[in-house]
Amino acid sequence: MVVATRYKLFYDSAQSVYLVKNLEVPVCPKCGTALSGYDHRRRTVIGMDGEPRAYLLRRLRCPACGQLHLELPDFFLPQKHYSKEVITEAQAGNDGQCPADDSTIRRWKK
Repeated sequence: MVVATRYKLFYDSAQSVYLVKNLEVPVCPKCGTALSGYDHRRRTVIGMDGEPRAYLLRRLRCPACGQLHLELPDFFLPQKHYSKEVITEAQAGNDGQCPADDSTIRRWKK
């Protein structure tokens, strides 16, 4: 997994998906070689408004070690269906506006 901190978001109305364009050249966290594009993966994330949004994320391949990496923007958390903002607000105790179920919020706080 590669986390993108400098990126632009573009909306593709034909596919109803947001495209994440990294402004930096990603490098392999394993060996440090510049990564090249491999394919894309669709991922849905729920934001503070409770609406799910689909994102098209790049999968990258390292030409040196052959490792595949997923490029995530910094507002995503790996293996979570909610945005980073939703989870951190709930963990801080500001769960009045949180779109998640109570059981999910309790699990995040543990």
